[in-house]
Amino acid sequence: MKQQNMVSIISFTRTGNSLAQSIRQIVEECSSEEEGSRKILVQVQENRTCPGSLKEWCRDAFIQSQTLIFVGAAGIAVRLIAESVKDKYRDPAVLVVDELGQFVIPILSGHVGGGNEFALFLAEKLGAVPVITTATDLYGKFAVDVFAVKNRLFLSERRLAKEISAAILEGEKIGFSCEKQVLGRMPEELIWLEEDSGTELNGPIRYRIHVGVHKWEHHGRTLFLHPRALILGIGCKKGKSAEEIEAFVQENLWQNQFARESLLGAASVDLKKQEKGLLDFCSRWNLPFHTYSAQQLAEVTGTFTESVFVAETVGVGNVCERAAAACAMEFSGNKENNALKHWEGLVPKTAGSGITLAVSELEWSVEFE
Repeated sequence: MKQQNMVSIISFTRTGNSLAQSIRQIVEECSSEEEGSRKILVQVQENRTCPGSLKEWCRDAFIQSQTLIFVGAAGIAVRLIAESVKDKYRDPAVLVVDELGQFVIPILSGHVGGGNEFALFLAEKLGAVPVITTATDLYGKFAVDVFAVKNRLFLSERRLAKEISAAILEGEKIGFSCEKQVLGRMPEELIWLEEDSGTELNGPIRYRIHVGVHKWEHHGRTLFLHPRALILGIGCKKGKSAEEIEAFVQENLWQNQFARESLLGAASVDLKKQEKGLLDFCSRWNLPFHTYSAQQLAEVTGTFTESVFVAETVGVGNVCERAAAACAMEFSGNKENNALKHWEGLVPKTAGSGITLAVSELEWSVEFE
């Protein structure tokens, strides 16, 4: 399993070993200087003391690391990683540094994996030359995949992302819209388009990038970038199956044009902590399941859709809306009772087939450098 902030370094000669230790020191010192960032873990391996075969070590490092650095020849690196390469959205950044520390070359995942950025950083520290070969970087153009990674956005369609990058390199302008605040200066390759809830593009703008929790199915040339910002509050009668819950949730997401990829978590009352249908549904959709006591839900302030029957059964008059609100506050790091002045859910309590749900949204924004 890949470990975030893991950097693995392999070297092959005495000179290379010394440089590898210098790189380790640079990375660790940078990690300790950055406030609030998670500590970077660095492992350094010399070829001559490698446990097992060199190929096995590189295979494991490729799987586990966020960044893999070869201090030596590029040909060695290519041969050792060849069997492990999948695609740029899963592969780690792979860099090659010659043993004299003259050049730093990102050879894999330069964009999405952050290899180009890491190479620029390392080259500056070593006094080396960064060798960047990706086209958008060479011409200083906006790269949508890098923008998505840095803003933690789910990229909906890789093929369309490639088309947009190609269009940018040909000098085309790309439409851009966002449902929340946009920070920084928009690149000149993009043109701001007002949110239009799904009208087709026409005229000189062939492609569009839309950032938000919504997805309009008929946008053929719109690349959707989705923040993980939606909380699903949910309740159900005992014995409801995962299939029933999934169908109900899916239908409501479709009706509201929400992207499933924007779901960050699900929440309910603690009486449902062991409800098999809910647990199985959350497992299928890879959603963390948060539960709260009736008292915790009752303490959430706001105007909610209350039910006498639910109050008598559960101990609080509303589960789904209050759970969505409580969970949103938890993810936001603000658990104070007065954090939610009023219920601002995107979807208020919706009931059907013995299931209720509500959807809340965390505050989020995107930033251009």
